[in-house]
Amino acid sequence: MKHLFLILICLGSVCAFALPQVTAEPDRVLNFQNHDNGSISIANTNYGYQTDMHYTHTQKLIYCSASWISGKKHRRDEMGSLLYWLTFPPSSNSLMVTAQDPLWTPDLVMVQDSLTTAGFDGDLDIYELLPAYNPHLMGNPSVTALYNTYNHQDRVLQSIMGSPAPLLFDPLGSTNFCFSIPQAGNFETPGFLTDSAYYYDYCPFGTEGDRDYGSSSSRSTHYPLGLAVHQESYSWNLQNHDKMLINKYTVYNTSELDAIEDLAISHFVDADLGPSSMGAEIAADDVSGYVKGQGYEFAYSRDFDGDGGLSPHYIASKLIIPVFNDRAKRHAWFWKVGDGPDDNNVRDLQSYNPCTSNEKYWLATGRNADNSKYSPLRPEDPNIVEYEQPSPNDTRFLNTLFGALAGYPGYDETDDQGNYINRINLEPQESITYYTVLFVGDSLDELKARSLQIEAFLADDLQIDPNADLTCIPYLAPIQIQEPDTFDLTWYSYTNPDHFELAYKEYDAPAATWNVTNLAGDIRTHSLTGLAPDTWYEIKIGSVYYTPDEVYLESVTKLANLSHISIGDALVAPVPQMRNYPNPFRTSTNIEYVLKQPARLSLEIYNLRGQKVRSLDDGIYAAGLHNLSWDGKDDGGKTCASGVYYLRLKAGDKHSQHKMLLIK
Repeated sequence: MKHLFLILICLGSVCAFALPQVTAEPDRVLNFQNHDNGSISIANTNYGYQTDMHYTHTQKLIYCSASWISGKKHRRDEMGSLLYWLTFPPSSNSLMVTAQDPLWTPDLVMVQDSLTTAGFDGDLDIYELLPAYNPHLMGNPSVTALYNTYNHQDRVLQSIMGSPAPLLFDPLGSTNFCFSIPQAGNFETPGFLTDSAYYYDYCPFGTEGDRDYGSSSSRSTHYPLGLAVHQESYSWNLQNHDKMLINKYTVYNTSELDAIEDLAISHFVDADLGPSSMGAEIAADDVSGYVKGQGYEFAYSRDFDGDGGLSPHYIASKLIIPVFNDRAKRHAWFWKVGDGPDDNNVRDLQSYNPCTSNEKYWLATGRNADNSKYSPLRPEDPNIVEYEQPSPNDTRFLNTLFGALAGYPGYDETDDQGNYINRINLEPQESITYYTVLFVGDSLDELKARSLQIEAFLADDLQIDPNADLTCIPYLAPIQIQEPDTFDLTWYSYTNPDHFELAYKEYDAPAATWNVTNLAGDIRTHSLTGLAPDTWYEIKIGSVYYTPDEVYLESVTKLANLSHISIGDALVAPVPQMRNYPNPFRTSTNIEYVLKQPARLSLEIYNLRGQKVRSLDDGIYAAGLHNLSWDGKDDGGKTCASGVYYLRLKAGDKHSQHKMLLIK
């Protein structure tokens, strides 16, 4: 039979081999980790944000995905005493008093703020969930020693089959708050590939000042809910499981005194669907929709016309709180670019009644903060179960889940122990767990089937049947060098195929020159010997199954030579976006970057020693997509040697870094 080529690039596996522990770069206080299960790739961060999601490395699906956590919190004065309104509803000149004030009476209403902490909020480019060792901590002299010790380790830790293991998450009893330090051995995780990240919406070290980050942080005031979050991102390289990414969030209320009341959990998704080779233009022709019903309840986006068959895939989002899901209320919203909800001044009493001044909290709890800007994506008519936007646009949506709210039926209903049944409250120093699921399909019917599969998978605690005999995408681990002429290869696979095909050739040589070696299906290591010392090689592992048709599943193709192993692209900060192509390159490469707003920009190239090689650009540029090229030469016109180079871009107060590989 013919090969059924599923060129699903990268991760597979199962043997007990430990991955090498990757040392974080010292300046990566905001860290990206590429998560690639073979079908889905995405960059996870240690600040509540995911970006650059692709399917099979050929179609881009998502620009950004982020968690929003909303709730109500009682306000206290500087001494820690609860505050009360002298008059209610309050107005802009209303006074607040404590219970110790002579004007206080038992019938006064406590002051309560409606707050939202957003991993990333889209239009305003604000990040409010940050790792413990973030740039703001550098101004706190009392923790300088801790910062110098742990800032380079406070990163996203990636594990395969639970190795390496992170520290146990203990946000209430820790003193250093760095849980991503790799530990020997394995930890229990359901994912084949697991990324662990830890972040907070307050400073666990007591550093004063506004703690948000991003282009609009200087004109906004973030009031924290006191959240500590442990995020684990799971993916699998197995048949029927490789098209989903499950994110598990454990959220702690770190306050010793105050509950977070009327909690709402939201998932913000800005989808950009189109071929990976295209630029910013792929965003304008997308549409989003929603499917209601038992087992469904997901929002999705797709390219409106499919780009003539180049963009056939849908991307969908599910949101699940296991302990509350059957009682949860749901909604989803859409808004145009530039109309993102505002919570810059959540204590503005001009908007107190009937709408909160926090538009994010209003939307997160299923209420329209502004009918002229926000449109429901989840049908509000109970008789309509599906909706899709009628015309294409640069789509983004907010999928949200919440409990009963004040004034709504069932808000005050309690059980026999006096616990509220329909509210979602997070008591002091308690935690709640929820999941966001991103999954891919080629049609709405396929998304529906996959949604039902995901619900059953979560109900079964993410357990995979070991007897299911599923096909598996192989994962080729980082290549090890044995001098003088040998590559030692290790790969992973959950199941044994009929056989593996190890293939290698010189970089950029014709496809007909692949050297292929067949290996038994229970083999996981092999050595390539007799290699030329100055030659770059492409290396990949294929799995061949007979099911009964012949199925070929292929790992990512790695590039290596005996003096250097290439490293994947890395970004240092969330914005601006940039890439280069081709990468690797021989003579010249095109560089593409996106500015969210006008900015003074400098673009420079450095070698591995940190020495500046070339200044490419310096000036003031408009928002949007920009292009230029590098001819592989330094500032003196001399051709640079083969190796890794860093493309460093500074735009305003933002820095990004990208790795490029020049091969001669």
